[in-house]
Amino acid sequence: MAENLPAHRPCPPWCRAEHTETGPKRVHTSTFGPFSGAGQIVIRYVQVDEGAVRRPPLARLAYRDAGQPRLMDVEPDDAADWAAIISGLDIRSFTEFAEALGNVVRDLGGEA
Repeated sequence: MAENLPAHRPCPPWCRAEHTETGPKRVHTSTFGPFSGAGQIVIRYVQVDEGAVRRPPLARLAYRDAGQPRLMDVEPDDAADWAAIISGLDIRSFTEFAEALGNVVRDLGGEA
């Protein structure tokens, strides 16, 4: 007897994944970057479909601070603000911007 699995929903417009999932769970992904040289700033988007439910998209910003790799999750509500900030930077400013992100985390008591 054939199992009745839900039909997959169409991918979000930004999805670049080559889907091989056959079950009810499907992961949409896309990577943008690196910007400002190899490994400086990379943005990855992920969204999961579980059956008929599509989870909210998540973004992860990867950058380097003093040569050390750092990761920062960006909530969907904050993504537009980050886009406005980053799009206003000259590409030569990305390294300085990444260092400033690390400084903010340290200044606020994080573990950058």
